[in-house]
Amino acid sequence: MPNIESPYAGLFYCEKCHKSKPEKDFYGSNNLEKYPNGKLTVCKSCISLHVDNWNPDTYTPILQECDVPYVPSEWTQLMQKYAKDPSKLTGATILGRYLAKMHLKQFRDYRWADSEFLQELNNSKIETAMKMAGKSAAEIA
Repeated sequence: MPNIESPYAGLFYCEKCHKSKPEKDFYGSNNLEKYPNGKLTVCKSCISLHVDNWNPDTYTPILQECDVPYVPSEWTQLMQKYAKDPSKLTGATILGRYLAKMHLKQFRDYRWADSEFLQELNNSKIETAMKMAGKSAAEIA
């Protein structure tokens, strides 16, 4: 007997817009206890509707749900890169690129709980670079 695939196979249901959409339309989450299939329950379109790229209060809860660390300097780098063309700077633009960046080798083993550690590590690197550049303690502070 042939294996007939359901027309709903591979679709995920968005709890906000109440639509079934392909898996690619949902952000992943490392929190497998809360999201056993590894995907958030709200689609990318809905979750990014109210993201203000300049206001961390609008996107850090999403990063927490995805269980990825928040490293402000990494977010800022993406903002600087994509802010050159404001027409391409939507709530999903930076959020999606940031989440993709957090899956790169240097970040993939870190989670939301590691955010403070990564920020301190980044600050330490900046301080060391400033010392090597001959900056005084007052300038560094």
